[in-house]
Amino acid sequence: MKTEADKKIRDNFGKIWPSHVSNLTEFLINARSAFDGDLDLFLVLAVIGDRTFASGRVSSSLTFDEFVSEDKVIPEPVALNAYSTSQFIKMPRETVRRKVQNLVDRGWVERCEDGSLRATRKASVDLLPLTEASIAYLTRMSSLFRGTQP
Repeated sequence: MKTEADKKIRDNFGKIWPSHVSNLTEFLINARSAFDGDLDLFLVLAVIGDRTFASGRVSSSLTFDEFVSEDKVIPEPVALNAYSTSQFIKMPRETVRRKVQNLVDRGWVERCEDGSLRATRKASVDLLPLTEASIAYLTRMSSLFRGTQP
């Protein structure tokens, strides 16, 4: 069963799709730059970050300012290691292991006592311009969707 949002997207596809592709492309170019040309590295950190700040584990009332605050408490991650990450994103385990080590070396990921991986505060700080780019993407798409309202 299609949702109302799905129907609006399908009914306004010619307006929404080009904007989505343009904005997503711009975001991916920013991501590629932030990760020294390595979009696979970006993907590995995205999966680890998703598990670190998984929905239901972070307050839905969290504001952007709270997210970037030095006082932000980083929750214990959902159990995730290089092997489970490689299985999830269908990337060779050794490739993921090297990417994880790169992220650890950058200070963007840390290993917990149980071996689980989690994103760090340093990742939030260093990648703030990319987070801002994602907010810009979401803002543009949100404005576009509002424009499709009857």
